Amino acid sequence: MCALKDFAAPRCSRQAGLNPRSSGDRDAHLCRGNALREDVRETKNVPLVVVEEHHEAFYVWHYAAQEGWLGRDGNTLLHVDEHADMFLPRLRRSLTSISGLTDLAEFTYNELNIGNFIWPAIYLGFFSRVLWLRYKHEISAGGWRTIYTCGKDTDKREFVAASSLASSPYADAEDIRSVEYAPVTTAEFLNTNLPVVLDIDLDYFCSNERPVVLRELEITARAFEEFHRNIYHFLRISPGVKISAEARQGRYFLLYEDGPRPPDPVATESSLTERIDDFVGYLRLYSVVPPLIVVCRSLHSGYTPQKYGAFIERTLFSRLDTLYSLKILSIQGLVSRTGNHQSNNGQTP
Repeated sequence: MCALKDFAAPRCSRQAGLNPRSSGDRDAHLCRGNALREDVRETKNVPLVVVEEHHEAFYVWHYAAQEGWLGRDGNTLLHVDEHADMFLPRLRRSLTSISGLTDLAEFTYNELNIGNFIWPAIYLGFFSRVLWLRYKHEISAGGWRTIYTCGKDTDKREFVAASSLASSPYADAEDIRSVEYAPVTTAEFLNTNLPVVLDIDLDYFCSNERPVVLRELEITARAFEEFHRNIYHFLRISPGVKISAEARQGRYFLLYEDGPRPPDPVATESSLTERIDDFVGYLRLYSVVPPLIVVCRSLHSGYTPQKYGAFIERTLFSRLDTLYSLKILSIQGLVSRTGNHQSNNGQTP
């Protein structure tokens, strides 16, 4: 699910206040960090919204802006995730056509997915800096850079993003946006001169290499026969995941990504707690006081291992509670106020 490889560059983390932190950095921030819990708890509750899958964060950010929890521009997104989630979307309807929370829910669930929800928020102005926090980055993740984006069409259904648009057909586009982007780890200095919105995927703490959730869709006998008859069937030749068709007891199914499953990640409660403590210590060290926290479970998609999900969530919440006075909400609760989707069981009206 990682993206942005087109913008890869030699690691240059000293840019934009992202230099590796030294013992001096630690000392300078230690007193602020030690007092963080008391300061935050005396000021306000911090909304923490639990989402089931990550594209729902797009809805939460809009909802938070409407409620006055979050400014509509000038924010830093600290994206705490095993994956970048920075694919560009291809939309069936205009990004600028959203009107009201009910329509926002429709847009979120029908147009976005778990890998392309950040760029639309950047384009709409929510974030001027995105920091992708991963426990360990590959060299191909690159370093700090400014990325420019704009619509490829007047309807704002497709977008382009590049480190420069100067020599492109979009050089004179009127809707060019820019974002500072950097892959970071907890070993690097965190610049908090802009409001830091926390966006935490539980798979940061333990992730399946590939989702291991069994996915299948029941089809008709005719569709089953066509799949096996036609060697050029579009599901056979399309790039991406592998799909096969299977008959079982007079019923027919398409199986999605049914190849050999990768081994389950091995973790212990001790190792998971250590990684959670490292992350929360990072927040404490740099006195991060977020206007909003989004926590994504990623259990339906399978990126967070089922057997560890509940422990990770419970431990993370207990550690965050040492820093902030949390007001814990759910995506189901937010969306249900619009009388729309029922995210908890995956159904839409």
